Amino acid sequence: MAALLRRRTGLTAYILVMGSTGTGKSTFINLASGSDLRVGTGLHSQTATVELSRSFKHKSQRIIMVDTPGFDDTVKSDADVLTTIATYLERLYRKGIRIRGIIYLHRITDNRMGGTALRNLRMFEAICGEPAMASTVVVLNMWDQVQPGVAEARETELRKSDIFFKPTVNAGAQMKPHWGNQDSAAAILDYLVARRPVVLKIQHEMADEHKAIHTTSAGLVLLGDLAAKELKHAEELRRIREERAEARSRKDADEEGGLEDSEKSVEALRRKLAEEQQRLLEATNQASDNHGGFHRKLIMFLRRRLQLGH
Repeated sequence: MAALLRRRTGLTAYILVMGSTGTGKSTFINLASGSDLRVGTGLHSQTATVELSRSFKHKSQRIIMVDTPGFDDTVKSDADVLTTIATYLERLYRKGIRIRGIIYLHRITDNRMGGTALRNLRMFEAICGEPAMASTVVVLNMWDQVQPGVAEARETELRKSDIFFKPTVNAGAQMKPHWGNQDSAAAILDYLVARRPVVLKIQHEMADEHKAIHTTSAGLVLLGDLAAKELKHAEELRRIREERAEARSRKDADEEGGLEDSEKSVEALRRKLAEEQQRLLEATNQASDNHGGFHRKLIMFLRRRLQLGH
């Protein structure tokens, strides 16, 4: 039965589409596949979960494109986004379905690559793994909206910078512009359907190595990012409380009241981060027995750190 399933699913090429919120993932999929996925036009993300395009034929190859939320989603936390993507990819792998190609979208209209874009890139690399880069296209979207000289200069910087896409390209990924039309979308699909199916790093870690999500490479990257944010908030809380104490000693009620509001705001952010860390740690029941000791120690460590601001 498993062999039959593999033969059947092998007839369809699954193309994984990733990138930050607002980079045009759903729009690209709709253009390439003739689907009608919801497209965000405002500040809120429209892709809160994994969504599939309709099955369509590109030349002689049947394709399904997999739309994923970004790690800056306005609806779900980063921990929830990772759990959603990882759970789907593991389920696909266990069904004998392999990813044929990966598209990572980046807006060439962006004049800088900020923290959000870099975080999405790091998570993409950790989820997919270096061997999968040979089946990846970094799509520079919205190329038609930028002056040619500006677009080319930005592409060169993105391609050659160690903190941007140089490691991805060196590992075998292609970088291609997308002009917003079907011809350029078709050229990207032409390249990907000719690739060999790949096993993504997070699929191997969860299905073959029986790792819980928080112990995968992507889980550890996200935990580290959340921990860094939490420590930053803890330091800010310490500073605010020192300033409140000074204001109190001067009997400056107005300043103390303003600082009290700031303290409550930062404390709420810390609690939110703590909840996100714990959700990630508890996201997967599979292999929890194997990692239970590590799991408990990590929760205790994080909880001790969260007491820094008290």
